[in-house]
Parts: sequence; C-alpha cells; structure tokens
Amino acid sequence: MISKWLPAFLISALVFFPAASCSEDPAEGVSSNFCKKLGILASPDSPLTNLTFDNPQLVSQTTADLIELASEAPSSISNETEAVVSLYEDILSKLVSVSPAQRTAELRKFQEELDGVTTAARALELYGETECGLVFLSPFEKSSAPIPDESEVSDKDTSG
Repeated sequence: MISKWLPAFLISALVFFPAASCSEDPAEGVSSNFCKKLGILASPDSPLTNLTFDNPQLVSQTTADLIELASEAPSSISNETEAVVSLYEDILSKLVSVSPAQRTAELRKFQEELDGVTTAARALELYGETECGLVFLSPFEKSSAPIPDESEVSDKDTSG
C-alpha cells in the first residue's frame, strides 16, 4: 500500500536510529545544531518517519523542518543537504496535491532525480555518522531495502 511504503522510500536518506547525541562543544555550534535537527527529523517518532500524505498540514510542517535543516547545514555538507531537501520538497508538495491513487505514478516521475541525489544522500548519511554520532540503517545496503521484492523474500533466506 502506497501510504505505508512511500514514507519509507522518501526518507531512505534519513532512516536511522540515534546512537549518540551530537557534540556539545560550543566550537561546533553550527554542526551541533545541524546534528540535533537531523536527529530529530529522522528519529522513529518524527513526522517525517510517520508521514501521511492525507494530512497536508503535517506535510507542510515536515517540508518546513527539512528546509530549516538545510539552512543549518555546515558548509562541508551544505550542497548535499540542499540537494536532498530540495528534491524532498518537490516530491512532498506533488504527492500531497494528488489523490492516493495517483501517488505511485507521480513518484515514478521523480525516479531520475532520485537516482541523481543518491550521492548527496550518501554524503549526508556519512556526515550524520561521523560528525553527529548517528547510526544509520542505510538505504544503500541491500539488506536494508525498504520493501523487498516478493521473489527476493521467498527462497533466498532458506538456503543456508
């Protein structure tokens, strides 16, 4: 069902579980604020992780939160964060504006852009791990794909 699958797909760059808090060192002010916002946005209880497109207010708030995250990004990750957030903003605004039956088709129209932002999403994930002390469930590892294909599930895990 699209309402359960789509949020997992969209937040694949941000799906993680905080393992440690960001540094409290005042010299790392911008990075620390960014880490805190990244941790809040991608936590299992955040609106982004539990997004439903039938709630336009929630989608608007989530979009605003993403834009705020981008504005807090340290220069070393700013371009990558902007790329990911910009695409999310486009996707979210489109998907909230169409009927549930149209969402899958509309999401497919973003496939090329999604493919293009993969490098930026990986960089954002790496930054979250190395600079923020966050542990990601990486969308780039085969074992953590949000929705496995039925043929992958059937016999692969029974052979050993």
